[in-house]
Amino acid sequence: MTRTAVAVIPAHNESDTIADVVTRTRKHVSKVIVVDDGSSDDTSAKAEAAGAFVSRLVPNRGKGQALVHGLELAMKDLPFAVVTLDADGEHDPDDVPKLLAALDTADIALGVRHTFRSGARSAMNKLALFWFQLLDPAIEDTICGLRAFRAEKLPALQNDFGGFVYEHEVLIRAVLNGMRMVAVSIQTVPTTSSHVTVEEVLRANNHFDRRVLQELGSLPLPVWKKGLLAIGCASGLALGVPAEFLVRARNKTR
Repeated sequence: MTRTAVAVIPAHNESDTIADVVTRTRKHVSKVIVVDDGSSDDTSAKAEAAGAFVSRLVPNRGKGQALVHGLELAMKDLPFAVVTLDADGEHDPDDVPKLLAALDTADIALGVRHTFRSGARSAMNKLALFWFQLLDPAIEDTICGLRAFRAEKLPALQNDFGGFVYEHEVLIRAVLNGMRMVAVSIQTVPTTSSHVTVEEVLRANNHFDRRVLQELGSLPLPVWKKGLLAIGCASGLALGVPAEFLVRARNKTR
């Protein structure tokens, strides 16, 4: 099989950084696909000028839907691997070869950050990490957007969830399908701002709890891990569902 790779970069109003990200990523893959997710600036024009294939979504659909669309486009080229990364410059494209090399022995390579763009993201990752590592110890970063996949595995991972829920769901589906995952340490340049909200964090955590309880019988885990997950996820929902409802209601009244 030809070892070609395609990169997918979702982007929303990233005109300041997209050209540099595309240019540096092109050195490591055969094609770069930028999904312009309803940008109001010249993100599309700059991405095309830098050599990317651009697909524009209107209106804005969110990162999860942009990734789904981009991955579907990438699979049409029948590559060996597909890599995803952020458009804002947080990820170093020169780490892409490390993730692609990891696919020699794995189905999915997960980027692992050591610095985060915000305290909220760091806290979310730490909160979720214990429970995700019960599913698979190879999961060392639950929401990092720099990931590489064997393309043949992507159809089983695709889902319609948005935000961080999308990235959590990919990991859950990988475990359910017995896929081999590996953690790869990466460099990051965190931006000063973050769009993560309390509501999104709660939504992602509640989704994890629901999905794990739903699929508990199908998870390839020993009984003691299933028992711990059952207790933890049930407790998480008991606290998380009312909290998400209250936060959503508060946000609607603003």
